[in-house]
Parts: sequence; structure tokens; C-alpha cells
Amino acid sequence: MSENRKIFKTKLKFCQKNAEQIKMDRLAQKRANRDFKNFWKSTNKLESKTSLATSVEGISEPSDIANMFMEHFKIQSPLGPSTQVGSAGTVCGGEEPLVHISAKQIRIIIIGMSRGKSPGHDGLSIEHLKHAGFHLPRVLSMFYTMCVSHSYLPTNLMKTIVVPIVKNKTGDISDKGNYRPISLATIIAKVLDGVLDTILSDHIQLHDTQFGFRPGLSTESAILSLKHTVRYYVDRGTPVYACFLDLSRAFDLVSYDVLWRKVEDRGVPSEICGLLKYWYSKQINHVKWDDTLSEPYRLECGVRQGGLTSPRLFNLYIDALIGELSSKRVGCSVGGVSINNISYADDMVLMGPSVRAVRELLKVCVAYAESHGLAYNVKKCEYIVFGIRGKPRTDEPDLFLNGSKIKKVTSFKYLGHFLADDLKDNVDIERERRALAVRSNMLARRFARCTDLVKITLFKAYCQSLYTSSLWINYTKRSLDALCSI
Repeated sequence: MSENRKIFKTKLKFCQKNAEQIKMDRLAQKRANRDFKNFWKSTNKLESKTSLATSVEGISEPSDIANMFMEHFKIQSPLGPSTQVGSAGTVCGGEEPLVHISAKQIRIIIIGMSRGKSPGHDGLSIEHLKHAGFHLPRVLSMFYTMCVSHSYLPTNLMKTIVVPIVKNKTGDISDKGNYRPISLATIIAKVLDGVLDTILSDHIQLHDTQFGFRPGLSTESAILSLKHTVRYYVDRGTPVYACFLDLSRAFDLVSYDVLWRKVEDRGVPSEICGLLKYWYSKQINHVKWDDTLSEPYRLECGVRQGGLTSPRLFNLYIDALIGELSSKRVGCSVGGVSINNISYADDMVLMGPSVRAVRELLKVCVAYAESHGLAYNVKKCEYIVFGIRGKPRTDEPDLFLNGSKIKKVTSFKYLGHFLADDLKDNVDIERERRALAVRSNMLARRFARCTDLVKITLFKAYCQSLYTSSLWINYTKRSLDALCSI
């Protein structure tokens, strides 16, 4: 027993002294065995979790902090509270529901949902549903069909936990403005939301210049369309005025009265409209801070944060604006097709060959924002004049939005990609070079003790994907050499 105790203490001291080395050796062994699932799982556990701030806005009591964030996250629409309050309906005896949700639909939704997400207040996650057995989709099918037919949802299903997340970890974590809300809904509600999104997709058709949250399209698609349109005019000796607009908290200011009218006008079944109205009017939210919940509150405007139907509903909310701009027949057009605006969700850019054209488009945007309870942040709105090389223009008139002057710049970061007035990609290459240096240094610091094989795998995963590199066509050799030298 004495000898065994000595051996145990020796091994324990060795493990304590070489804990980091043992962790890295296990990572390397999992990578060598091609056990990528456990390799990435163990890698994610190496990330240190940020502790909660002891005080926010001078408040230290968890319950008071939670209630403070509740007041901060509550938003009132400029158009006033919604008058269309959802109510539970009834189904006449013997009538079949017009909308039937099949078990196959639910099975497809469950299989397609990502794993590893935080659960809601009931503690259930998508893993529970994926391993619950073959009969679960059939049971959920009957449950969801009855909910839709009656336009009713149980209270616990609509309960949502809102968690404040730090925006900038290097900033002031005691400032409530440095936090954004993350909503944790129940997994049963998420599956239902996915089914409703599938039904909405059959009735809601969006304009072609809307690139946000649409299958087969991405930020690169929007940036490519913008650059091609500008290049088409500049190559023919015509400047292009591009005005980049920023909507303040656009997703949170959606008026329900206006939204439900738009949903009904698209021919969405009345049962689906009724269920959405009931869900939005009866949803209960609690802000969670340090295992303490705030007082309950309801949404007065804005689409549900994190909801699967929320992006489609927001796109529908501003789709009429995109259509109205495109029908103005002012601004840029290629081959007889109007391309005077390009949108990615709430990020919109207006394009025209003259200041007068852009001003006409701005009038449409201002009028639409006022009628829909939206607001533009003029401080973040900027415009660029893509001119002719060698002929700089210094006599450009100013652009105004709501009486405030829009700032003119020579480069703008649009959807994470830098656009320069000379259409060169040197600035964007420098952005990616800096980002690549940060990622490479992080890997070198955290995984210094790993084998070369593990380092190569991490480098390929984190450092070989260069954002919008496929759009680099006009750059200098010096910029490219700087990128390759890392």
C-alpha cells in the first residue's frame, strides 16, 4: 500500500505539472485517429468563459441587473402599440383543418437543425428530439396541427429566456449599451417555427435585389452585383453615386399591424396568420442574469430575435420599399433592368449616375421609413463617388437625409468587404491580411505544444478561408506579396 501510494503521488504530481502538455497530446492523438468530432469538441473546451460583470450601470444585485436589462431591451414602435391582438380560435365540429403539418415535415426540420445549441427554460435540446424515437414526429404532427387549427399555443412553449451577451469584450462590460440580447426559446417552439417558415416560403416571394437570408445567395453575391454595376458605368465614362444606408434597430421596430397586413396580402393561410398573431401577442420573455430572472415582459414590436421565421418576415416588411425603388426608373440600370438598389436584410445601398437620381431614391426611403415606423441612423450613412480614373471630381453637391448631411468617403466597408472609389482591392486585401495575422498568432500561441500535424489541420480550418477573396481582381503586386508573406 505504501509503494502504491508513492507511485500515485508521483503520477499525480507529473499530471499537475504537465497538465497542458497532456491536453495537447490528447488533441494530437484524436487528430491522428481522425476522430474529428471529439477533436473539435475538446478544442472548444479550451476557450475560457468570460465571467459576468459584478456591476452594470452601478447596479450589483443580479435581480436588479436583470430588470434593468429588461427595460433596456423593451422597445416601443413609433407607430404605437399593435391593435391586432391574437386570440385563440375554434374549429367547427367535424371540419378538417385547412393546414395539416405532416410527420415528414417535422422529421426533415429536426434532422436539419444544428446540434450543440443552448436549450430553453425547459432544458430540452435538439439532441433530445433526434434520439427520442421514430414516433415523435407523428406525435408532434398532431400537436402542431391542432395548435394551428385553433390559433393557440401553450404558455410554456412561448416562454423565452433572454441572455445579455457582451458585444465588445475589450470594451466596458459595465455599460449596458455594450450588451446585445440572445433569446433562448424551447426546442419544441423552434421546430414549429421551422415548419411555419417552410409554409411562409411557399407564399412569400421577394424582390431579386434582396440578397439577405435567401438560399443560394450570400454577401459575396450582393457585393459582386454592386461591383459589376459600378464597373459597367465607370468603364463607359459615367460616375456612380453609391449611398449606403443604415437602419437603426430595424428588426426591433417592425410594427405588427403593418406586418400582419402584408402577410395576409401574400395569401398566407388564415390559420398561419392567426397563430403568428397569437404567438407574438402572448410571448413571455424573461431576462436571465446569474441564474436570476427578471420580471416577465411582452414584445410590443419587432420580430422575434433568433426565430427561424424572423428573417423572412423582416424581408417581407421592407420588400415593398425595394419594389418601389426599382419601379422608379431612376438610378443605375443594366440592359434595361433597374439596379438602383441592392439590399442584404437591412443593409441597403442606393446607386445612381447623378446626385439628382440618388436624391429621388432617398425621398422614397424616408417616406417609407416614416410610414413603417423605421428610422435611419444618419451618422452611419455614407456615400462614395465611383469616378473616372485620373479625373477626380471636387465639385460634387452634398446629399442629405432627414435634413442631415451624409458624409462622403473614399472607401466603405460594405458587408465586411472594403469598397474603394477607384475600385481597387488593395484596402480589402490589407483587411484580410490583418485578420489572417491575428488568427495565425492566436493558433501559434494557444497550440504551441501541439504536433505539426495538429497545427497544419488548425491552420487549414481557420486560416485558409479568405473572405471575399474571389472578388479581388484589381490590386497591386505589393498588396498580394504582403498577404503571401504571412
